[in-house]
Amino acid sequence: MDVSSAALYTICSLSTVALRLASYVFLRWIPGHVFPPFIFTAFGIYASIFTVLYLSKSAYKVAATSSTVIVTQPNEIEITDNGETTGLLKKPPPTIEATETIVYEKKDPHPVRTLLFGLPSPSNGKLSLITFGINALLALATWDLTFRSHYFYQEQDLSFSRIGYVGPDSAKLLIREPIRDRWPVTVWYSLDEPIVPETHLVDIIPALYNETDFTKTITIKKLHPETKYRYFTSSNHTGTFTTAPAPGARPKGGKFTFLTTSCIKQRFPYNPLAHPLSIKGFKIISSMLEELQASFMLFLGDFIYIDVPRRPGTDVESYRLQYRQVYGSPDWPPVGNHLPWLHVGDDHEIANDWDQGKTGVYNAAMDPYLHYQHGPNPPAVRQGGETYYHFSWGSSASFFMLDTRTYRSGNNLPDGPGKSMLGTQQREDLINWLLKDDGVVDHNGDEVQWKIIVSSVPFTKNWHFGENDTWAGFLWERQQILEAAWSIGGRSGVVILSGDRHEFAATKFPPPEGSRWAKEKSRAVDVHEFSCSPLNQFYLPVRTYKQVDDEDVVIKYIPDGNHKFGAITIDTTNEEQAVLKYRLFVDGEETWSWVLAAPAAGKKASMKKKLKQWA
Repeated sequence: MDVSSAALYTICSLSTVALRLASYVFLRWIPGHVFPPFIFTAFGIYASIFTVLYLSKSAYKVAATSSTVIVTQPNEIEITDNGETTGLLKKPPPTIEATETIVYEKKDPHPVRTLLFGLPSPSNGKLSLITFGINALLALATWDLTFRSHYFYQEQDLSFSRIGYVGPDSAKLLIREPIRDRWPVTVWYSLDEPIVPETHLVDIIPALYNETDFTKTITIKKLHPETKYRYFTSSNHTGTFTTAPAPGARPKGGKFTFLTTSCIKQRFPYNPLAHPLSIKGFKIISSMLEELQASFMLFLGDFIYIDVPRRPGTDVESYRLQYRQVYGSPDWPPVGNHLPWLHVGDDHEIANDWDQGKTGVYNAAMDPYLHYQHGPNPPAVRQGGETYYHFSWGSSASFFMLDTRTYRSGNNLPDGPGKSMLGTQQREDLINWLLKDDGVVDHNGDEVQWKIIVSSVPFTKNWHFGENDTWAGFLWERQQILEAAWSIGGRSGVVILSGDRHEFAATKFPPPEGSRWAKEKSRAVDVHEFSCSPLNQFYLPVRTYKQVDDEDVVIKYIPDGNHKFGAITIDTTNEEQAVLKYRLFVDGEETWSWVLAAPAAGKKASMKKKLKQWA
């Protein structure tokens, strides 16, 4: 083999190895935007060199050679005038006969080398076709995951509806109907009973417009607490929901359950046989709804991935497309028709690690977020267009849903009072919500038993990858929130729910030893965080969560699993204490659980006098 051929074989092998490793990572581990151009380039190099090698090489090699040479010397001849031999007149030259025999045999097909390194087999066309086909299929699968849904599933005609926030006497309903022949859209509701009772008209929507991507949020009013209803639309959609307990009332049976998770990317890990918009996480939850009896889903951000694996554009339509594709998944109706979904946004609804406020692509990104997520959400804390929310579930729990992207300072700025994830106003609203009696009390005059902070990014600093994008980069502000949370210990339990990391971790935040919050030993002041994701995405192949001090105490760390969600049950049936039970589900199986306790309603009144000195 000459030098040039050896170089071609080396390049062919290296391009195969690079293509196959990158394809595996892209299709099964991390669908990063850097992989498709790398994979397509590697395949282009491979295909061209493979063709040259395949066409230029013979299928046979020389097995043996032999040569035979025969030299014949003729006799001398004498000729006379009368025909008699009288002497030597002419001496003819000798004759030489040479024979070479070459034996050929087929070259060794080298099946292992051919299949492992993608090299053409010199003697086996089928092996060559198979190894080339493997690389071609990997490149095709990369194209499929990257481009197919964008070009062939834009969901312009998507018609759907979903329930959002459900209060004690009302419920928000999102409707999308772009097909003019179905206008006007009429909405009714009734009690959800085997024999449908009298229906009540909610609204008649004469038309929907492109300005809102043909969506509209309406409110179903005049409902009764803790009652199951069914809604109907003239566009052939229906669903069920159960209203919340009355303000200050305990839920029927003394307990309720809700779900929490984050991060969705369709058809990941890649399955060539699955629908391009399939979301296995939806399937898992829908199969368990009857068992879980969940009242609602708290989705903690990254509902779309605008920049993974390829950003289609920076205009409004590019962002709208992403929402339509999630809601257009064939797996959405079973999980969306009978479970209210509440949302906070995170970076991938805008751009990775977004910290640029309302500049750049922010307005384009927020257009569909406001129509698809914000509209059906709970009431905003302030009515000036803010996108952080507050709601309560009877006397059991009060929720504060943070906006961690709109108001944040630059991630890489030095930490301190001048750096904020929430902005001054939202931070003040959060701390006021923590410290006050919340205005939602039960019949004994006591406030809610659990206060739950909903953050799209982890509160703990134990994650050591991209930590500046989490609360680890905003420790001064985090401390203000923790101090407010510690100060109400014994009055309400405080729990933080977060996502983003594609892993699960439970973390405890105890007050510092010797601090005024830690001196009252009878008070349960520890704050706890449950960070859970993804619902349908990759998980990191390396471990990035580790406790480094006594401020953030690890309870449990479970990194693996492409489909994770938490089920939280708040149980107020125990007169001595209110219980919060967290159950983690990974790939459809319950893998871990944890129980927290807060003072029961009857125990709080005796604590109020003591708590005043700590506030």
